[in-house]
Amino acid sequence: MLKKRIVIIGNGVAGFSAASAARALTEDAQIVMIAAEKDPLYSACVLPDYISGKLTRERTFVNTLHDYEKLSIGTFFGREAKEIDLHNRKIRLEDGESVHFNSLILALGSRAIEMGERKKGVFSIKTLTDAEALVRHKGTKAVVVGSGAIGVEVAIALKKRNYEVTLLEWLPRILPLGLDQKVSDRVREVLHQNGINVILNEKATQMVGGKNVQGLRTNRCELECDTVLWAIGMKPNVELARAAGIKVGIKGGMEVDSHMQTNVEGVYACGDCIETNDIVTGRPALNLFWHNANRQGAVAASNSLGVHSEYAGSENLLNLNVFGQHIVGFGQTVSALKEAGVSPTDISVIEKEEETVYHRFVFVENRCVGAQFINPGKEPGFIWGIIRQGRKIDALLELFAKEEASARQRWFGRLRPLLYGKEFRRVE
Repeated sequence: MLKKRIVIIGNGVAGFSAASAARALTEDAQIVMIAAEKDPLYSACVLPDYISGKLTRERTFVNTLHDYEKLSIGTFFGREAKEIDLHNRKIRLEDGESVHFNSLILALGSRAIEMGERKKGVFSIKTLTDAEALVRHKGTKAVVVGSGAIGVEVAIALKKRNYEVTLLEWLPRILPLGLDQKVSDRVREVLHQNGINVILNEKATQMVGGKNVQGLRTNRCELECDTVLWAIGMKPNVELARAAGIKVGIKGGMEVDSHMQTNVEGVYACGDCIETNDIVTGRPALNLFWHNANRQGAVAASNSLGVHSEYAGSENLLNLNVFGQHIVGFGQTVSALKEAGVSPTDISVIEKEEETVYHRFVFVENRCVGAQFINPGKEPGFIWGIIRQGRKIDALLELFAKEEASARQRWFGRLRPLLYGKEFRRVE
């Protein structure tokens, strides 16, 4: 009797999470991983530290090839999957070889969005290969286009490599998916104090130069540079799946149910290539973060083996270090709520502001739906639990009033004055 074979395409965190979870559930099934990259799993989260010189290349790796052998996971690394044949249940590789499957888990990842032609000195950061190319580059003056977490972290990394750095953002604030204007302005000031020039409300339009990039034109000026870094977002890799008849959703990622199954029975998907329901809003979202992918991979593996497991939803999360300042944001921002059509009269905020510490809680009617922090200490974990559970402020206050709860959570006492007898400040 042939063993059940689970084939996983992709060797990022979602793919390896699926493989290791599947192996933990069964010793008998064959588990095979296919990936275009030849390297074992590395952490994309630490690539800015590699670029800055804080970490060596070797320290970016989470696994070695021996780790796959120990788990009896077969690997086709450095060999790209070119076609999914659902009728015959097999994958065709770029060299023509086919790999059959009983269950298929797609962990195809995402790729950086770029604009214009790829001149020498133009980069994006998604893979270890991307980071290596930037490290080898001998530039002195960089423009980073896009001020999400990747843009900010790479701008800091280049500054630490003694580049002159400009961060260009077409919106009126940096870190726009995680922070509202007031918090963003404080982070922007930290960047400015550490020598990074931040330009807001300005859009890149055209690169300047021949074979080598010599500058970047915006809708207002021309910025001289020998290095351009695109950090304007990620696009799910869905072309392989779409060609096979797997459904792609409104956000551009594959649609999956709570079991991580696609519209095709026995075919699951996880990681950056999928869209899931945001745990706060309940709406489809592309929350392309490591922690979401890790959980999704485990859920996909469990269900591929007939072990019931459900994914509650994905989470928007910002967590980064900006020149020693710890910045955290999760859930919904006021800006995102307004864009989603929530009435400003239903939105309110509570703030605590000190010289080096800032707390911001965002409410819709009687429910906390988001929080943003600068140098928060241990507070975010509990608040995130409240947001995930959809707890109303009345229940939160009742919990604060319980003496035994306060004893368990010492920081309750520090937060209570923010909420008791406090009129919520309506947003502007």
